[in-house]
Amino acid sequence: MIPNLFKKFPIPNKIPKELKCRIKEFSKSKDEEIFLKKSFFYIVNKWGGNRINLILKFPRLYQKDIYKIIRTKGYMHCTSMNYLLRVMIVKSNLFIDEDIKNKLTNSWYLVPHQYLEIKISNKKKIFLDPWNY
Repeated sequence: MIPNLFKKFPIPNKIPKELKCRIKEFSKSKDEEIFLKKSFFYIVNKWGGNRINLILKFPRLYQKDIYKIIRTKGYMHCTSMNYLLRVMIVKSNLFIDEDIKNKLTNSWYLVPHQYLEIKISNKKKIFLDPWNY
């Protein structure tokens, strides 16, 4: 996922059943902001980010397989959390991938950190950062 820091990985055609079920459940209302909120909290409640594990779990940065990513327990890097959230958002059919941008900042003044900028239908932008929640 480290290359995902600078470019977007493609949205997979097939996604894990757990993700499909959550997307279906969260998109029932057809309201973009409600969907984003539910998807965001699904990600932050299931996985977490913290600075110590950034180093201790460094090899997870290279995980690209969505089936392996979703089976991750506990800590997940920002790029993986954002990738899952982006997959959920696009697969909901409430958004298109062009509505989502990867944004970069720094953590500890040295370590690059990624978050998402999402354009919603009323031309408003929402910034989501599950890792830093």
